[in-house]
Amino acid sequence: MAQGFKYVYNDYGKDPTRITEFLMTDGEAGSAGEAVKLVAGRWTKAGATDPIAAFLTTNVVAGTDKEAEVILAREGDWYEAPYSGTAAAGFTPGASGIALASDGLSANSATVTGGSLAVLAINENKKTARFKVKNRQLS
Repeated sequence: MAQGFKYVYNDYGKDPTRITEFLMTDGEAGSAGEAVKLVAGRWTKAGATDPIAAFLTTNVVAGTDKEAEVILAREGDWYEAPYSGTAAAGFTPGASGIALASDGLSANSATVTGGSLAVLAINENKKTARFKVKNRQLS
């Protein structure tokens, strides 16, 4: 199972922005490091090509009115995450349309257009890469 997106650093030296005031969508579970978006005042899983608002910092169990803490996806933030799928020829440093995998915890290296992620570096041995969120919901 993928380990999710992990905050690495910010180009401008800013600390991560944590948000705790919004709840998870009722009946929806989430995993630490999972990409989410804000819909009707609640966090919900981001789809493959959705703009990304944030990443969960802890696991959230399904239920009603479950609290969720996220790190906001901001300009200048870098994340490390696994990638899955058979890498397309365009999955290279500099690609700027990488999609999320269906689990929301990794990038889909087979889809290199239409996604929200840009890639700087790829570690083929570990199957991880360094990403920026190019298409941010709250930017």
